[in-house]
Amino acid sequence: HLHAEDAVRLHGETMPSTVGDKRMFTFHAPVGTWGIITPWNFPLLMLAEFVAPGLATGNAHVVKPPANTPLTVLTAMEAFVAAGLPEGLVNIVAGEGATGDALVRHPGVDAIGFIGSSATGTKIQAAAGLKRSIMECSGNGPLVVLADADLDAAAKAAVYGAYLCSGQVCCATERVVVHQDVHSAFVEAVLRAADDVVLGDPFDAKVNLGPLNNEGVAAKMDRHMADARERGAKILRGGHRRADQPTDLYYEFTVVDEVPVDSLLSREESFGPVVPILTGGNDDELLRIANDDKLGLQGAVFTQNMTAAFRFVEEMAVGQVIVNDSTCFWDINMPFGGAGNRGTGWGRIGGKHTLLGMSDLRTGVFSI
Repeated sequence: HLHAEDAVRLHGETMPSTVGDKRMFTFHAPVGTWGIITPWNFPLLMLAEFVAPGLATGNAHVVKPPANTPLTVLTAMEAFVAAGLPEGLVNIVAGEGATGDALVRHPGVDAIGFIGSSATGTKIQAAAGLKRSIMECSGNGPLVVLADADLDAAAKAAVYGAYLCSGQVCCATERVVVHQDVHSAFVEAVLRAADDVVLGDPFDAKVNLGPLNNEGVAAKMDRHMADARERGAKILRGGHRRADQPTDLYYEFTVVDEVPVDSLLSREESFGPVVPILTGGNDDELLRIANDDKLGLQGAVFTQNMTAAFRFVEEMAVGQVIVNDSTCFWDINMPFGGAGNRGTGWGRIGGKHTLLGMSDLRTGVFSI
């Protein structure tokens, strides 16, 4: 409903001309048919994040749902039909990567909307060529804890961002960068907060950490943990799969301290239930470590100093900086997306910004 409301306010403007007998104005027009490729972690939400603004701006859609969680999207299509959506405006084509590649290359597809990994996003963009695109790709934190931070609040936020959806969120707690003066106290607070994490059946009301979605994600966690051990990081909690579960995808909630900057836990998006802790000696070093990364989606900073908060908001190389809350904070009106010069994509998803991205800004010029 928010996109429907914003669509009626998607207005152009009248501009003065340097030529006296000319009148110029702008308006928004549909792009055409969008090829939409969505991930498996939020299959319904991310379908709606493209289709709702796309419909509101007059576009048609061909959607390739995630191969691991396609039934949610197919059920949503049944709801579209029941609601009376005109035939052809939303079309579902299920399949694996080859289906997505064919969709991206198809001459009848005018633009591409993608949410997923940076590796897949790179392949999509190479195939799409000059087609219009909105790309929301991988994230890697960070959550920065300054010396004056509320450590209990920061620890709870870090833990929450690691167990939410089993850490399978693009803005999860991928890296925690802590001031050395409060490092020990923060680690203790993280371990206390981790005591509240319960791994098990996600349909059990007492459980807040379920299994990973697929073997690829679990194997990546295994690789990251093996690399951390080899590099001398301290595994304070978890670090392995739990045996005797219905599947082999139940991963223990994991806390790792003294994480080297060049380790896989620091350099790559783990996409699992892990809190990797790095340390810096002062605010300059904390900011440098936070920005020493090829990705740049969303970060957070904990501090009670407004000047320091504004500095990190303005200088952290991510699309959004959350102050004194989890990196997983999200609001439907946020213009969500990555920072420039990073491997996280471009365009914004949320509020009016997706409407703008999914429409053409055009200009009319009249002679009087």
